[in-house]
Amino acid sequence: MDVAAAVRAASTGLTVLLLGGLMTPIAQAYLPVVGQFWLLLVSVVAFAAAGSQVGDAELAPVHGACAALGSFLLVLPLVFWFPPAGAGLDFAQIVSAAGAALVVGALAGHVAGRRRDEVG
Repeated sequence: MDVAAAVRAASTGLTVLLLGGLMTPIAQAYLPVVGQFWLLLVSVVAFAAAGSQVGDAELAPVHGACAALGSFLLVLPLVFWFPPAGAGLDFAQIVSAAGAALVVGALAGHVAGRRRDEVG
């Protein structure tokens, strides 16, 4: 595993999650249909962005999954600190989001690893 690339990838995913989360009220106000699913879309994009930065890792899917999960774990304290308005923390939702990070990150890592190996 390329640890430096994994940390950079997790940071990229965290940035996408933070900026997307901050844009949620705007998306809900101006794009009502998309606004309903905004956080889901942002999460998938963030996990894919993190998972696709595989660096020199031999097992690209594992590296992508770890990077995407790392980005989710970095944003998780904010979820605990600022829970959604009117709703408590849902353990099942946290576990499913972590699972989504693993799956999307692994898929993105697999695709990025194949592209890297074809070029190199």
